Amino acid sequence: MAIDMDDEILQDFLVEAQEILESLGEQLVELEQTPDDNELLNAVFRGFHTIKGGAGFLELTSMVKVCHCAEDIFNLLRQGERKVDALLMDVILKSLDVVNGMFEELTSGNEPSAAPAELLSQLESLMAGEVPEEEAAPEAVVDEVDVEFDAMLDGATSDDSASSTDEITDDEFESLLDDLQGKKTSENNALSSNASDEINDEEFDHLLDEIHGKGKHSTPDKAPASDSTVSPSEPSKEQAIPAQTVAAPKEQPKPAKKDDASKAGSQQETTVRVATKRLDEIMNMVGELVLVRNRLKTLEGSRNDEELSKVISSLDVVTGDLQTSAMRTRMQPIKKVFGRFPRVVRDLARSLNKDIRLEMEGEETDLDKNLVEALADPLVHLVRNSVDHGIEIPEIRKAAGKPETGTINLSAVQEGDHILLSIADDGAGMDADILRQIAVDKGLMDEDAAARLDDTDCYNLIFAPGFSTKAEISDISGRGVGMDVVKTRISQLNGSITIESEKGKGSTIKIKVPLTLAIMPTLMVMLSDHIFALPLVNVSEIFNLDLSRTNVVDGKLVVQVRGKSIPLFYLREWLIPYDESPMDKSEGFVVIMNIGTRHMGFVVDQLIGQEEVVIKPLGALLQGVSGLAGATITGDGRISLILDIPGLTSSHAQSM
Repeated sequence: MAIDMDDEILQDFLVEAQEILESLGEQLVELEQTPDDNELLNAVFRGFHTIKGGAGFLELTSMVKVCHCAEDIFNLLRQGERKVDALLMDVILKSLDVVNGMFEELTSGNEPSAAPAELLSQLESLMAGEVPEEEAAPEAVVDEVDVEFDAMLDGATSDDSASSTDEITDDEFESLLDDLQGKKTSENNALSSNASDEINDEEFDHLLDEIHGKGKHSTPDKAPASDSTVSPSEPSKEQAIPAQTVAAPKEQPKPAKKDDASKAGSQQETTVRVATKRLDEIMNMVGELVLVRNRLKTLEGSRNDEELSKVISSLDVVTGDLQTSAMRTRMQPIKKVFGRFPRVVRDLARSLNKDIRLEMEGEETDLDKNLVEALADPLVHLVRNSVDHGIEIPEIRKAAGKPETGTINLSAVQEGDHILLSIADDGAGMDADILRQIAVDKGLMDEDAAARLDDTDCYNLIFAPGFSTKAEISDISGRGVGMDVVKTRISQLNGSITIESEKGKGSTIKIKVPLTLAIMPTLMVMLSDHIFALPLVNVSEIFNLDLSRTNVVDGKLVVQVRGKSIPLFYLREWLIPYDESPMDKSEGFVVIMNIGTRHMGFVVDQLIGQEEVVIKPLGALLQGVSGLAGATITGDGRISLILDIPGLTSSHAQSM
């Protein structure tokens, strides 16, 4: 059955449910590690309860069934009638996956499918106090998480689902729900009267919000015809219903004071949902303003006008502030990505019989929404490889004098206009000699070339296409591909990736990416009389060309930088080969750039300087041309091409 996606109540439910579902995955894994955390237990209970209430209001019976079962199980846990264990958590996590699948169907405009009968049977067994049959390690769940990763990234962030308190008894809670839903019995009437005497106005209002999805699902003209909800065994008393059917308890809550109402109203208006398309339009207009500012600053240098300089300086400040504010509207915390990894690591560790603790730092670090989405897949590959290749099984760790529990640290920190991401583990580390031998065995290089590699170059071999240290192929960390995709993807984001490792101690992979992809800091250079822009994030160092420092190795030109040979190329030969003006190869500047994990040198004729540019798409004739990332307008009004260095080198350089 098709769903009316224009229904405002449905849209509110989708936003709220997505926030809760994103939190539940991380909360469940944390609860398994700290089963005595009552506050966390209550937060998970409230999460399933809130989704069930909203789904019941929208008559999504299949979603209600699963959430109701999970809610009942967590109620048993809260009462101490069951204990948290791995088998129970396997079933609950599978239930969360099923609810996520239903949520995806709902967002696509379709009625959610019924839950698998096997899952419902397992949930009923848990509710009855029985132990469900142990299943195989949850590898399939991990693959599903990987496939659905991107679809779960969008949406606003909120901690509301875990912020409420649980200060009344279960009997009082059930009684109040019966009163509110107009399902009183004489016995419940008496209990409701007692309960109303024992809770204050604030608690009553809070419970109303919980039942009606924080007040978002109570629009009268949107109410369904029936307030009944199907449950696995018996009708639930805790269903959300339209506001017009709500009967107040015997003792009416006192009206809020005027000041309190004003305060509450102001709090409700502190945020507003805006379509990302509109934010993109604002960012494009700010980009145009930046180009005009750059043009005026260039004109300022040719005019000796003090008043004009003051006006341009003021415009520069305002434009910079506006640019920063516009960028922040598109920012999201990296937690949108990090929040999925506790589940990924937990399932992988169980499938590999490993004991792993995941530590996360800097989850509130903000970066562009597009980057948050683009970083999801590379980070999944890297974390899964740390679990599979890095951390040893407990027996091996114990024999090596290490704690049986391995540690993976995932961190993010802002450094200027860039974000530094780090994935570190205390596992076995990398053996440079083994990596050299694998490269030779796979035919990636001969023994002499492998022998000349230093340890860092050996570590970077894992990013070569088809390179794998695994003797057997598995679905956990790829099939010999994946790490090369990581390097390519990071390069496409104008980022860099480096590896540090110590045999027996562990490995650290660092990724550096810009805060945003809309406005890019660049190094402007001249080739003949043409201007080109190099992404500044890839620039490592610049020095004057000195032919005495160049040499030819294996038929390729290299330059010596602190005792290390770096491939050297003349950009002019790649970009403007038709230029017939004489080129003096003994003069120019060498720009050392990071290409993924490698360093390469490029000779340019002149250096113009650093400039922030707005990336403009290429025209139809240039779209798809390898080596070009876009175009921009320089301060003097000329058009400059922005170079895609990884694409350029893969097209022109015969060997990386």
